Formats: sequence, C-alpha cells, structure tokens
Amino acid sequence: METNGLSERGALNHAHRDIWGPRIKLMANQWSFANDGGLVNLRLAENSLMHREMSNLITSQVAVEATKHLTYSTGPRGSIRLRCAAANFLNESFHSNTKITLDDIFITSGAAGAIDALAWSICDSGDGILIPQPYYNGFDFDLLNRSNVIVVGVSYHDVPGYGGLEDNFDASINRQALDSALQKARSERIRIRALMISNPHNPLGRCYPSDTLAEFMSFCHSNNLHLISDEIYAFSVFPNPNLENSNSFTSVLSLTALHMIDPRFLHVIYGASKDFCANGLRLGLVCTKNEGVIGAMSSISMFSWPSHIIQDIWAYMLEDTKWRNNFIGRKLELMEANYRLVTGFLSEIGVDWFQANAGLFVWTDLRSALKSTTDSVLVNYTGQAASPAAEAAFIEVCSKAGVMIAPGHIYHSEDNGWFRITFTLEPEALQKGLERLKISLGI
Repeated sequence: METNGLSERGALNHAHRDIWGPRIKLMANQWSFANDGGLVNLRLAENSLMHREMSNLITSQVAVEATKHLTYSTGPRGSIRLRCAAANFLNESFHSNTKITLDDIFITSGAAGAIDALAWSICDSGDGILIPQPYYNGFDFDLLNRSNVIVVGVSYHDVPGYGGLEDNFDASINRQALDSALQKARSERIRIRALMISNPHNPLGRCYPSDTLAEFMSFCHSNNLHLISDEIYAFSVFPNPNLENSNSFTSVLSLTALHMIDPRFLHVIYGASKDFCANGLRLGLVCTKNEGVIGAMSSISMFSWPSHIIQDIWAYMLEDTKWRNNFIGRKLELMEANYRLVTGFLSEIGVDWFQANAGLFVWTDLRSALKSTTDSVLVNYTGQAASPAAEAAFIEVCSKAGVMIAPGHIYHSEDNGWFRITFTLEPEALQKGLERLKISLGI
C-alpha cells in the first residue's frame, strides 16, 4: 500500500476511513429546480424542512462583539452563555432528575466531535464499546478513526424469544443480548468500557421505553461500564397514528438515580444538527457529572473548538423558549406530512417498512422488491436480494437513476435487504427522489 510518507495510522485512515473525501463530487451535485440532473440525496440524515426559518434566525442573530468573538474569550470548553443555556435546556426539556449546571456541559464541534472526545477520554486503543444493532454507521468512524475504539455490535437474533425489530426495544430481550455480547467480547479479549445507545434510535426511528433505559443503566452499573446516550433526535418525535402504543422520548437524565448507575458513568450527547435543522453549524455537547472526563476532553478541545459567535446563535435558540417551541412545532408538522408521503408511496408500490415516530428516516424492507427486479434493470445484480452485495448493486442502480438511499448493511443490520430512506427534504425534492426510486425498482 502506497503510504505517501504517512504514518501507519495516517495511511490506514487515508485508505479505509476517509468517508467524506469520495463524497465531495456527489455532494456538490445536488438536485434543485435549476439542476434537474443532480442527485436527490435520501441517504444523509439532514432535515431541510426549516432551512429558510433557520437562515433567517441566524442572519438576525449575527452580531460581532470583539471581546467575546475575536478573542480566545473563555476558552475551548464552550462559552459561558451557551453552557448555561444548555444546562437550563436539559434541566427543563429533558426533565433531568439531577440539577445540571454549566460545569456539567462541554461544547464540541458537532455530536461526532463529542463522541470522539468522550471515547478518547474513557477508552484506550483497542478497547470496545457495545452498541445495539442495527446502529448509526457514523459511530464506527466517530469511535475508530482517532481513538481506535472497537465497536462491538449487540446482536439480537440468537436471543431466546426474539421475534423481530419490535423486540429491539424490549427490556428483557436487551438484557439478554447485552449479557451475551459482553461475554463474547471478553472471550475475544476485548475490554469493554461502555454501552452506547441512540435514543431516539437511528436507524429504526423509535424511542426506548423507560424500563429498557433503566435496564441499560442497571447493566452498566453491574459491569462497571459507562453509559453513553446519544439523544440528538430528542425533539424530532412526531405523531404516527398507525403506531399503536408508541413511546415518547424519555431522556436517561430523567431516570438518573444512584441505585441505577453511578452518575459519573452517565454521559449524554446532544447537538444542533437534527432538532434544529442545522447540520452545518457543527455544534454539539457532552453532559456529564464526571470532572475527570471534562478535564480529559478539555485537554484535546483546542483541536476542535467551535467559534464563539456560532455558539451564541445556538445559545439564543436554547434561551428563547417561545421561538424554540414554535420552530419545533412547525417542524414536526412538516415531518409528519413528509412521513405520510413516503409511507404512502411505499404502500402504493407494495413495500413494507418499520413504523416510526422519531428521527428523519424510514427503515424500509426492499427484499421483496429486489427479488422481483430484473437483471436488465439491476446492472450487476447477483440475483440474491438478501446479501450486502445485492444491496450495494441496487445502490449503484439508484445512483444511475439520480437518487441516493442508504443500504442496511452499513448499519450492521442483522437482516439484509433493508434500506434507510430520509424523508425530511423539501416536498418537491422528496417527490423527485421517490419517482427515481420507483424507476430504480423497475416499477
């Protein structure tokens, strides 16, 4: 392998872990009314439904104060204003059971930066973190690329009584799956340091019930593990009348108690990207009661330091309750409408999906559709729908048709043939993407 004068780790990351470099040309050719030949991106977890409102808000709030914004100010841990606003927001909106102060908040350049800093602080190279499958594929890169932390997927298929994706949220099933995964990791000499969950779940689009969250805490407490809860979709939970007995969002912060878990071993990730339709702001946070973790993250924070002028913009969003409630309320209305549009389309073409009420995507079962797709339409198709190779082949077909969706195998799905489809685009772009998906399926 050509190293280009790189270190071993640099060469490895260049060859196998640079996910953004190959995407630059694709990302620069997005569909619009002025560029009908561009790709419709139903793959990335971005919410563009309130971009105009967010743009207006940012424009109105940009005001440079030299002593705050053109100096080092209070340093790389985050501005006092944003840390106070975030602490109040988590106390009130996440219903924290223990009072959060600005000293418990650490500001990062996005949730990915938060996960990276936290992993670097609690894990050594080669240590492992348990994550239930399927899981957000970005966790692989967030944990591995710099900290060299191994993601150990928690499998459900071999758990007695497991009957399908609904059981991925069951407390008893999860405890059995976690015990089995931990035992397997130890047999492979992987030291497990933490359990990480996404709640609401990415890519399944559901919220964990409180009894399952309590089981996660109990498991971590019993095994001296950290619990990391990525709650970046907390306010992207929308009504779905077709989902009976659906769970609303419950933060682990609201369940915190000494008998469940040592507060120093509980860490919550949040960010501006999803709930505020602002992936490009690159703002995230870690909420933790662990002074050691705060200090460890602080030691590397100067390498990924969000500008204070951008921090002030997010601080305003968290401070102004009336604006925030109106923004999120309108966003959820649009999300509900788009979800109905996508699931109506799937129903029309005879495709199943996993009912969701959270997140920006639909977990879609294309196994039957792929099996009926002809070789002439599906170029290089292997003839076996239930395989990662078939998923990859279909992604190529979609790309040629001008639409991008995400194959299930990158989320470590235990069943092949599933795909994640983002629905939070402007309706015109979403409709165009669905039309191209239909062409890709040969329907």
